[in-house]
Amino acid sequence: MKIPAEPPVGHLVAYEYLWSSKAGVQDHGEKTYPAAIILAREGLGSATITYSLGISHSPPRPGQRALPVPPKLKRWLGLDALPSWIYPDQINIFVWPGPDLQPADRLSNRPDARDSCVIGALPDDWFKLVLDDVAESYRLKLVTPIKRNE
Repeated sequence: MKIPAEPPVGHLVAYEYLWSSKAGVQDHGEKTYPAAIILAREGLGSATITYSLGISHSPPRPGQRALPVPPKLKRWLGLDALPSWIYPDQINIFVWPGPDLQPADRLSNRPDARDSCVIGALPDDWFKLVLDDVAESYRLKLVTPIKRNE
């Protein structure tokens, strides 16, 4: 599987996402989810710290922040047709590339998803909407950072 040398900020990757509801119980994800890479920064040494948001079929609970993923975007990314939401208040933080990246063709039928962990790029306008929602979640002190083990 091809893994980019640097985190593809603004793209979806196939990733064993760890939701906050499981973070205190386990240190690994249970299944592969589409995850949006929202930020990458230099860490200690040569490490690149990566921040990602999970996308799930589970609808948000009352009071939980989530953005619906537009069906047209899901089709363009080669994802299934079921309703999905991205959660801007749960952020997995890991050192790139990390052991939890998975083959993108597990989630996407796009030809360029074969032999790669990258599903595809998010449109600039939707990615900005996601980042704005993350910023609002931070402002409201609702963000749960989930630091992943190597």
